[in-house]
Amino acid sequence: MKNRILLILPLFLFQLSIGQSTTYQSLLLDKKYSKNANSCIRHYSTHINIEAQDKMYVEHTQIITVFNKSGDRDIDAFLHYDDNVKVKNIEAKIYDTYGNEIKKIKKRDFRDVSAVDGGTLYSDNRVYFLDYTPLNYPYTVEFTYRIKTSNTAFIRPWRPVRNYYQSIEFSEFVIENHTDAKLRYKTFNFDFLKGLKVNDSENHISCKANAIEAIKKENYSPSLNSFSPKVNFALSKFNLEGVSGTASNWDEMGKWQYEKLIKGRDRVTKKTKQEILNLTQGVDDPLEKVKIVYQYVQDHTRYISVQVGIGGWQPIDAETVDKVKYGDCKGLTNYTKALLKIVGVDAKYSVVFAGTEKIDIDEDFASIQGNHVILNVPLDNQDLWLECTSQDIPFGFLGTHTDDRKVLVIDENGGQIKSTDSYYAKDNFQNITADIKLNKSGSLEAEFSIISEGTQFNRKYRLAGKPDHEIIKYYKSYYSHLKQLEIKSFQFAQDDEKVEFVETLKLTAGKYCSKFGNRFMFKPNVLNQSIGIPDKYDNRKTPFVISRGFFDKDQLTFNFPEGMQIESMPKPIKIETKFGAYTAEVSQDETGKMIYKRSMLLKQGKFSNEDYNAFREFMKSVHKADNSKIILVDKT
Repeated sequence: MKNRILLILPLFLFQLSIGQSTTYQSLLLDKKYSKNANSCIRHYSTHINIEAQDKMYVEHTQIITVFNKSGDRDIDAFLHYDDNVKVKNIEAKIYDTYGNEIKKIKKRDFRDVSAVDGGTLYSDNRVYFLDYTPLNYPYTVEFTYRIKTSNTAFIRPWRPVRNYYQSIEFSEFVIENHTDAKLRYKTFNFDFLKGLKVNDSENHISCKANAIEAIKKENYSPSLNSFSPKVNFALSKFNLEGVSGTASNWDEMGKWQYEKLIKGRDRVTKKTKQEILNLTQGVDDPLEKVKIVYQYVQDHTRYISVQVGIGGWQPIDAETVDKVKYGDCKGLTNYTKALLKIVGVDAKYSVVFAGTEKIDIDEDFASIQGNHVILNVPLDNQDLWLECTSQDIPFGFLGTHTDDRKVLVIDENGGQIKSTDSYYAKDNFQNITADIKLNKSGSLEAEFSIISEGTQFNRKYRLAGKPDHEIIKYYKSYYSHLKQLEIKSFQFAQDDEKVEFVETLKLTAGKYCSKFGNRFMFKPNVLNQSIGIPDKYDNRKTPFVISRGFFDKDQLTFNFPEGMQIESMPKPIKIETKFGAYTAEVSQDETGKMIYKRSMLLKQGKFSNEDYNAFREFMKSVHKADNSKIILVDKT
C-alpha cells in the first residue's frame, strides 16, 4: 500500500503542475527564489501608453508569492488616485500553494481611504489598497489595474528590486510614446546585478529582468534604492494638473516652475508690509533682516498641508497665507520669500527630497522631482537655508530632514542645483559632564549635564515640549542598563543662536557595583553605553554607509566612600581608523577622586563591502573599551 502511495504522489504533482499555471502555484518553485526570501515576484509587468501630452494609460499586473508573515508587507497591492487619475479597472485574486484560486477581490472590495494624514487641511489624494489576512502560507496574490491620467509630468521609474528579502522571477517595464515629445531615460546601478536589459527604439522603451535572488539586509546597509538598479523616465513636453510644460534640462525646468507655479504669488497686505518694515527699521545687515522675518513667520503662521490639484505643486499665494495664517511647505516658503522681498533680501524657492534618508535631486536628469520645499537665501559669504514649516526649529538649522543633499533652486532665470548644509561628525557634538557618587551598597547617585549640538541637538530638542511622564519614560529607556533607576530631576535649556540643547539631570541607580568580599567592580562608562557590535558576515554583499557621524566627549568625576581605594584600572586606550577615533583614560586627582575621560568620533561616509570587517573590528574594540572595569578595595 505504501509503495502505491509513493507511485501516485509524483503522478499527482505532475498533473498538478500541468493543471495549474506554474505562475500561481508555489509548490514547485525553484528553491533559489525562497532562499533568504519572504516573498517572490513571479511576474511584474507595467505597460505605459502615452497618447498625448495630457493623456497617458498605465496597465499593471503583478503576481507575488508570499512565503511567511514578514512577506505580507511585500504584496504592495495599492493604487493612488485623484481627480486626474481615473481608475478604469482594479482587481486582485488570491491563490493557494497549489495554484487554486481561493478569493477574488473586485474594485468595490478594496479599501478606499484618504492618502494623507490628519495634518492635511484638504486633499483629493486617495488610495485603494488590498486588505487581506491570509490563513495559510505560502499564498500568491495577482494584482491588476488600469488607469488613465492627464498628468504626464510623472512617469514612474522601473525598479525591479523592490524590497530586501524579495526574489524576482520576471519583471518588465514597457513605455510607448505616441507624441512628438522626446522620451528621455537614465539608468542607475546596472552593474549591481546581471541579466538586466533596456531596449530603446524610436518611441518605445522596454526594460526586463529575471532570475534575481533575494538580497539580505545587512547591518549598516544603505537604502535599497541607493544601490539597486533603477531607470528614470521623463517627457520633454508634459502636463501637470492641467498646466503644460516643456523642459529637457534644469534651466528650462526651473524657468517653467517659476513662470507657471511661483510668479506673481508674492503680494501681501499693506498692513503686513508696514509691520515688516517697522520691525526691520534701522537694520542694515541682511542676515539680521532675515532673522527678524523668519521669527515673524514662526510667530504668526502654522503648518497645514494642502494637496488638491495643482495646489499639490503650486504654493498658496502669499496674500492668502497672510490672511489665514497657515500654509503648507510651499505656501509658507513662498510667504517668507515675499516678506524678505519687502526688505530687499532676495530669496529663492527650493525643491528638495525631504526625510531622514538623504536623497539628491538628480542633477543630470531634469524632471519633476522632490517632495518638500525650503528657502535658499544667498548672502555674500554664505548660502542660508530656511525650513519655513516649523515653529520651533532654530534659525538656519535644517536638522536631519533636509541636510546634506542636492536641491533645485528656482528663480526667474531658471533652475540651479545646490547642496544644503552638511553636519559633519564634529558638528554633531555631545558633551557629558558628570559628578557621580558611589555608595558602599553598590548604588550610585549622578548629577550631570549633557550639551548637544548639530544632529544630536535635532534628536533631543523636542523633549522640552513633552509631558513629564514621557520624558521619564525616555530616560529610563535610554539608561536601561542601570538597575533600579530613578530620575530625580531634569531641566532643559535651549540656545537657538548656538543651536545647543542642554539637559541637566539627577538620577540614582542600585546595584551598579558588583561586590566580591571587600572589593567592588564597576564600569566607569556609566552614561554613554550606546556602542554595539555590528553583525558578522562571512561574505558581505552590500556596501555600507554611516549616514551621519558624531563626536561624543565625556568627563565623569567619581567620589568613593571613605576607605575605598582603586586596586585595578584599565590602561589608557587610543584607537584611530578611517572610520573614526576613540580614546579613554582613567586617572586620580590630588583629592583622591577618579576622573574618567572618554571621546568617540564616528565619521560619516559610504564604504565598500570590503571595508566592513575593518569597521566591525573598530566598533568591537570600542565596545570592549566601553565595558572595561574598575576594581575598588575597601581598606576599612
